[in-house]
Amino acid sequence: MNMKDDKKTMDDTSAITIRDMLRIGTWNLNIETGIYSLDKVTCEVLGIPYDCVVKRGEKSLFDKPEATEFLIKDGIIELIKTGQPFDQELEFKTKKGTVIWLHVIATRKLENDKCTAIAGIVQDITKSKQTQETFLRHNQLLKFAEHKAKLGHWNWDASSDTLICSENMTYIVGVPTDVPVPLSVLIDKVHPEDREFVRKQIAYNIKTKHYHSFNHRMVMPDGRTRIIQVSGDAILDDEGNLTNILGISQDVTSYKTIETELTKKNELLIFAEQKALLGHWELNTLTDEVFWSANLYYLFKQEENIKLEFNTYFECVHPDDQAVVTAHFAQAIEQKHFDKIIHRILLKDGTLKWIRLLGDVEVDKKGNTVKLAGTCQDISEQQLQEIKFKGLVDSAPSATIIVGNESIIQMVNKQGESLLGYSSEELVGKSIETLIPSRFDEIRTPHREKFLTNMEVTIVDLGEDFYLTHKSGREIPVEITLGPLQTDEGLIISMSVRDLTSAKIAESKILKAKEDLEILTEELTAQNNQLADFTQITSHNLRAPVSNLNSLVEIYKMMGSEEERNDLFKKFETVISHLSLTLNTLIEALSAKSHNSLERSELSFSNKLSKTKEIFSTEIERTKAVIKSDFSAVDSIRYNKIYMESIFQNLIGNALKYKSPERVPEIEITSKLENGKIILSFKDNGLGIDLEKHGHKIFGLNKVFHNHPEAKGIGLFMTKTQIEAMGGKITVTSKVNEGSTFNIHFI
Repeated sequence: MNMKDDKKTMDDTSAITIRDMLRIGTWNLNIETGIYSLDKVTCEVLGIPYDCVVKRGEKSLFDKPEATEFLIKDGIIELIKTGQPFDQELEFKTKKGTVIWLHVIATRKLENDKCTAIAGIVQDITKSKQTQETFLRHNQLLKFAEHKAKLGHWNWDASSDTLICSENMTYIVGVPTDVPVPLSVLIDKVHPEDREFVRKQIAYNIKTKHYHSFNHRMVMPDGRTRIIQVSGDAILDDEGNLTNILGISQDVTSYKTIETELTKKNELLIFAEQKALLGHWELNTLTDEVFWSANLYYLFKQEENIKLEFNTYFECVHPDDQAVVTAHFAQAIEQKHFDKIIHRILLKDGTLKWIRLLGDVEVDKKGNTVKLAGTCQDISEQQLQEIKFKGLVDSAPSATIIVGNESIIQMVNKQGESLLGYSSEELVGKSIETLIPSRFDEIRTPHREKFLTNMEVTIVDLGEDFYLTHKSGREIPVEITLGPLQTDEGLIISMSVRDLTSAKIAESKILKAKEDLEILTEELTAQNNQLADFTQITSHNLRAPVSNLNSLVEIYKMMGSEEERNDLFKKFETVISHLSLTLNTLIEALSAKSHNSLERSELSFSNKLSKTKEIFSTEIERTKAVIKSDFSAVDSIRYNKIYMESIFQNLIGNALKYKSPERVPEIEITSKLENGKIILSFKDNGLGIDLEKHGHKIFGLNKVFHNHPEAKGIGLFMTKTQIEAMGGKITVTSKVNEGSTFNIHFI
């Protein structure tokens, strides 16, 4: 090998090394076969095996976005057709999902004016693309930040005395962007009264080669005056000469406005604290460092230059209150909540004051208390007035509750503590709603609004008895008088509470006596009515047999033969038997009506039905009657045993007696509960009763509604009498030839 060949080999090796370093690969496309030839670098860049076959039009071993597909397809077609070089930056995605950017360049190869191959190079530009995108994002963020902060940056060139301004800077000062702007142009935009000041500041900065920040006013194109804050940094060459100043200008008008307002508000706060004898404080629980506002130094009569710590305040606390204060702060730190506390302080000169502390708790991310902050107010005057006021309230003869803003209890006198069972400490700070049963909420609303609209001494009248809740939970009947009082701290309401328990007991006794008297009157009236009914029934039912006997006696006197008299005696026996039955029935009814307290025992409907079915077993078998029952709702009742048996026997006996000749008798006995009362029903499918014709006399004595040889009209009369004697009632529904239903309503 000669030297020329050695040199060529070295050059080729160097070229390959450089291509590897620059991530540049080569490729060829055979138009006829459609097969790509890729060198090793290209395969590495694309993340595919070196020996794999890549064919045009087939699914690639790497992914391409639609935009890349389009650019390749369109560009190759144009290259083959016109020879226009292909030069694109394209996005690909490897099989591992890695996004890469490639710079692809291609040219065609012609044979006999026909494109037979395409040759090209590919370079991995992923890092530079990412850097470019990062730069663009940062530039966008910078523009966004400058826009939001009303900020712009600039570069002053000492040799030309001109400035190059950022886009947002040109917006702030109203000059062209990316164009050198003479410094004099910017100075002309400065407020006339500030121009000389600005020139001196610039001259001083150039002279000292150090940039000092300053503020000035600038007149905007729309005529508005803005406050601009200018700051920068001087750039020097190797010889120490000033070459450039890099700086920023910011529109701080809104900040200055806020600063001015805060200054004014701070002055007002200081003034307000002085007038209200108030100051604010902070306690760092980790370092024990304390901050006081200026007025707190005055309240505690301390020098403003002393070092503050918690003990500075604690040493001023009255000895009798120190234990309470220590516990209060410990509880606030532990529970992360600072409740109001009022206590005394005793200053070094012997001055005694009452102060009220209000505060809040600040915690760190771990939930540990790190800071307490709040206000401290001298309330000595108010406390003295409150002590006097409480003395007056305690001397009131009735229970008194003082209620402030948002219905919060401020004071309860000793009579109120005694009435409600609470101590004053348990109620003060709580809502008055704590003492009022919730059922009064809705009805109280219009009365409360009316009182607040027209505030005057008012007795609460809700149209019904009113109650407060004792600590034990029992309710106390009360009469409440409301008295409004307007104070410097707002409206307070005095509630004078009169205990009506004794009055309610007396009223209850009177009402009970009245009720007993009314019940007695009703019972006497009912008995009088029953006696009148009984008299009418007796006279009606005895008149016919007595009259019949009188007629028979007259006939007996006129008869001459013994045989005729014997026949007449048989008629006497029939009439006398009927009269005896009527008298016995009336006597039994009278006995039922006169029993005010009949013996009761626990009875079962099921047992009574079983016993009744045994009594009527022959008749049930003869008629093939079907008797059904359902006592699942209720099967037990306290009732008179004889009356219950009579009810079952009379109603079931009637259902069998007055069965329809056209069908087998069906009797259904059921029980149910309705509004807590027991109802027992007897339903049959017998002859039924015409209620329009006979309804008014259905339960009368000797009233019959069917031509049955055994019908006497006694059973329903006795059943109704017995049920009413026990305080109940019986009703009936019926249709002719369909059946009847008797409902017994027990009490």
